[in-house]
Amino acid sequence: MPESALVNSSAPIRSSSRLPELDGLRGIAISLVLICHGVFEQHYSSGVLSRLKFVGRLGWSGVDLFFVLSGFLIGGILLDVRSSPNYFKTFYLRRAYRILPVYSVLLALFSLCFLHLTAGPLGGFSSSLIPWFSYFTFTQNIWMALLGSFGVGAMIVTWSLAVEEQFYLTAPLVVRMISPRKLVLVLLAVIAAAPLLRTAIYLASSNGRIADYVLMPCRADGLSCGMLSAWLARNPRGWNFLLAHRSLLKKAACVLFAGLLVLNKWGTNLNVPMLTFGYSWLAWFYTSILLIALSGGSEWMRRVLRRPILMRLGTVSYFAYLFHVPLMEAGRRLLALWFHHSFDAVQFFGAWLGLAMTLALAAISWKYFEGPLLRVGHNYRY
Repeated sequence: MPESALVNSSAPIRSSSRLPELDGLRGIAISLVLICHGVFEQHYSSGVLSRLKFVGRLGWSGVDLFFVLSGFLIGGILLDVRSSPNYFKTFYLRRAYRILPVYSVLLALFSLCFLHLTAGPLGGFSSSLIPWFSYFTFTQNIWMALLGSFGVGAMIVTWSLAVEEQFYLTAPLVVRMISPRKLVLVLLAVIAAAPLLRTAIYLASSNGRIADYVLMPCRADGLSCGMLSAWLARNPRGWNFLLAHRSLLKKAACVLFAGLLVLNKWGTNLNVPMLTFGYSWLAWFYTSILLIALSGGSEWMRRVLRRPILMRLGTVSYFAYLFHVPLMEAGRRLLALWFHHSFDAVQFFGAWLGLAMTLALAAISWKYFEGPLLRVGHNYRY
């Protein structure tokens, strides 16, 4: 059976990495992040533009959708091959081919700017509190939590990559050592514990807001929701139950969306409602959307997620996520050379210029760099 047909099948999903709906969901996730950073998180002198920012306050939650999708995809891969003799070797080699090449390019540019060009086109790094070596060890999120700072420059967004890498260190061990039946209980426990952990850290630490946002255990509910979805999509009884109750799933998604409209009042990512239960609410909402897409519960959603532009955005989302911040800054600096008297125009149109450069370079990177390397990585078999 072709993988693209699995969404509308009554058979459980056995391989999820090539489902077109997932590319579409990745496209939505990166779109939320790009528009949020490019438009809705900017400071404008115009009162009208400042008030319009309210519309996109939750755009930052695109990263939460990425966490759910990552949990689903990685959890699914691990569940499918948990008995393989090459389980760890192949998993980590494939992840290395996917993650490290593009990240290494960003690290090289970061190191150049940090050591030599502190006022260069990628932004200054000399004032960053985050130790530069932490970016090479994927521990920058831990330092951010300890120091209460996201740092500055091109590397701000890499906290979520550190969360992903730390997830890669724990998930294979958990899936390998725990039976699928018991794994469900573990994942439910993690989902329940994450908001309690965030609340405790917020109350106990002066840096609790940032720690809650960037530490892997604090964001483990989104990752675990994705893994639980992967288990559900591979369990015949669970899958048939889901297919039989798709109407209830859609109603749950509507209720969760209504809750998001309320949360939008406190829409910034570091407000107390978000820190405590808001991240979990986002994880549940995005999980419901994922399950509706997987089960074929909405023909309208299927058509939207299979739009070529969304699927293409999903394909190049990794490069776009890592490089959009420095390229937007480069776009603003270029426009500032000609429109230095119009702050709002530089902020707004400079961001869009940067996003255009991001997507163009992402397409080139995928065709000539990431795609070929990914194919090499898949030469390693489980």
